[in-house]
Amino acid sequence: MILKMQNTAQLSFSGHETFVCKQFWLKKGYDFVSKGKKFSDSRAVVDLGVGKNMVGAINFWLKAFGMTEQNELTYIAHYLFGKEGKDIYLEDIGTIWLLHYLLIKTERASIYSLFFNEFLKEKPDFNKERLRTWLVNRTESKFSENTIDRDIDVLLRTYLKPKNSKSIEKDFINIFVGLGLLVEKDKKMSVVIDEKPHVPAPIFLYAILDNPDFANTNSISLKDLRFAKNSVGLVFGMTNDGIYQKIKELEQQYPEAIIFTETAGNPVLQFKEKLDKTKILNEYYQ
Repeated sequence: MILKMQNTAQLSFSGHETFVCKQFWLKKGYDFVSKGKKFSDSRAVVDLGVGKNMVGAINFWLKAFGMTEQNELTYIAHYLFGKEGKDIYLEDIGTIWLLHYLLIKTERASIYSLFFNEFLKEKPDFNKERLRTWLVNRTESKFSENTIDRDIDVLLRTYLKPKNSKSIEKDFINIFVGLGLLVEKDKKMSVVIDEKPHVPAPIFLYAILDNPDFANTNSISLKDLRFAKNSVGLVFGMTNDGIYQKIKELEQQYPEAIIFTETAGNPVLQFKEKLDKTKILNEYYQ
C-alpha cells in the first residue's frame, strides 16, 4: 500500500496560543458553538469564562480534533457532546483513545500526524533537539524554529505527566496525560510501544473502519495495520502481538464479519461483510 504523504503547503502549525487542550475544553467549546455564538464575539471571554488567548485556543482545539469544520459542529462532536452525547465529560478511556486518533487523523494540527505517522518510524526514542531538526527538515524550513518549538512544547505537555507535581488534578487536566503514551527519562523521551491492552477493541476497530486508505478493501495485511498512515499500530503505539490480540478479540465479538487468516506467512485481517463504524461505537457506549 502506498502511503500518502502530507504536502508541506498543507501543513499547519501554531494556533493553540501555547495552551494544551484541557479535559473539559471540547465540551465547553461545543456548548458555546451549539448556542450559535462565535469565538470572534466580544463576549466570548465572558461566555466561556476564560482569558482571551484561551478563547482562541479552544477554537483551535475544536478544529484540531475535527469537532468543527468551517465553524460548524461535526457529526462526531454531536455524537460525543450533544444532548444525547455518549461521553460528554470524557470519563471513558475509550473516548480518550478515540480523540487521540481523531487529532492525528484530522491533521489540522500537523505536528501530531507527522510525529506519530512519520517521525516515530525511525526510532521511538528521541529528544527535543532531534525532533526539532527533523521537523525543520521535513517542512523544508517553511516555518520558523520558534513556531515549531512551541508546537513541540505543546505536544509534549499534551502527553507527558508533569514533573514534581503535587496535585493529581493538575497531572490529569491535560487531555491525554492519562494514556501513558509518552514517557521521559534523563531528558530523553520515548513513545511506549506495547500490546496496549487498555485500548478497547471497538475503538481499535473504529479506527480501522474510519481509515480512508482501507475504505475500499475487505482485506488488510498485518503490516498495513501496523505501519500504514493513521494505522492502529502507529496511532496507538501497538506491537504486532497487540494488534493480533485485538483482532482475535474482535473475531469473537463479530464472528460473521471478521476473520484473521495467515497464508504463506502473511497475516491478514479480512471482513466477510461490511461493518458500520457508527454502529460499532453505539454498541461500545451502550
